[in-house]
Amino acid sequence: MNDGRQPLPLDGVRVVDVSRFVSGPLATFFLASMGAEVLAVESPVPSPSRRMPPLADPAGGARRDYVDRALSVPFLKRARGKRSVAVDIRHAEGQELVRRLVARADVFVENSRPGAMRDFGLDHEVLRGHDPRLITCAISGYGQNDDERSAMDVIVQALSGAMAKTGFPDGPPLRAGITIADHTTATFAALGIVAALGQRDLTGRGQIVDVAMLDVLTSLVFDEPVDHYAASGIPVRTGNADARGAPINSYRCANGWVAVTCTSDGQFERLCKLMDRADLLDRFSDIRTRAAGARDIDAAIEEWTSTRTAEAVEAAFLSIGFPGGRVRDPIDAAADPAVRARKVLEPLRHPDAPADQPSGFLGPRLPILFEGRVETLGAAEPLGASTDAVLRDLAGCDDDELARLRADGVIA
Repeated sequence: MNDGRQPLPLDGVRVVDVSRFVSGPLATFFLASMGAEVLAVESPVPSPSRRMPPLADPAGGARRDYVDRALSVPFLKRARGKRSVAVDIRHAEGQELVRRLVARADVFVENSRPGAMRDFGLDHEVLRGHDPRLITCAISGYGQNDDERSAMDVIVQALSGAMAKTGFPDGPPLRAGITIADHTTATFAALGIVAALGQRDLTGRGQIVDVAMLDVLTSLVFDEPVDHYAASGIPVRTGNADARGAPINSYRCANGWVAVTCTSDGQFERLCKLMDRADLLDRFSDIRTRAAGARDIDAAIEEWTSTRTAEAVEAAFLSIGFPGGRVRDPIDAAADPAVRARKVLEPLRHPDAPADQPSGFLGPRLPILFEGRVETLGAAEPLGASTDAVLRDLAGCDDDELARLRADGVIA
């Protein structure tokens, strides 16, 4: 919700989110960051996503072992700006409560196995029967079909071809160092929801937004001409190099590494002058000869970089307008002046922790600025913190009904 701030693009949009773990909660975090009111419907029994280490201590700071009311740091990141509504959708009365909430919402988001929402009476057809303007977003591994394969991030990386393209030619395939399947799927899900909201403004009707992790990663893999690679005999895995040109690689320095992507003759000429290697310019004057001579070029560059610090090499590249940068660890990268100036990361805090006791962890904001404003969302709520208020306001429950539902274990 906006809470008196300047308007955001999704102010006035209400989202009911029954998703779990990464892709769905991250997508709805993006929506909350754009102003949507997100009602995160959770089981009354704390899910593993709330208890996965590392943990934020309710007394402040961080810990690895669980104590009462400790919260998973990844959960704290994705639950910011949302209202926690603890309703058991395995219970018939819980399902009816969710349907009552959805009847007052614009968007419904789930990432369960295909068919699970039908089992709960929360499938698109049922929900749209109450409101044809409703937008439902179904996030899955392989689409809304009977595919029984697991859809964990690394498995989808493997099945999509992304893992086969990652690593060095003489090494094993590698997963990406971040959960790219979950995160890119969440991004496309949020994009699809925003597009569907725009179309609803034109047509007055909602629709299903169907996003599959394998679709997303396959589209990323085939954004590169991998079919041409195979026909041309280009290796699938090239490490940090690119068989189509040079110098494109990472190079050892005296205290670390630098990464380089040279894409023009002018850039290569400036690099050769910097290194005092006119002979390289004579031998490799265009992209075709540089691609063929990548091994010699890489050796010459690393001979030069290995005697200098990564900071000095980076500064030298910057001084001549050459595209290169230090390979930094994430903590070092977070200190980049641009990252700090744009407040990409913010301190996380357990909702029960003292205001002056941050967890010691950072959480990313939505990496988009609207009118240059940096918006800060409220901390993740304790489980069920908004249950009573939301069910009173949106589901029409009175105190007696809430007391009975709580006694029956339907809500918390």
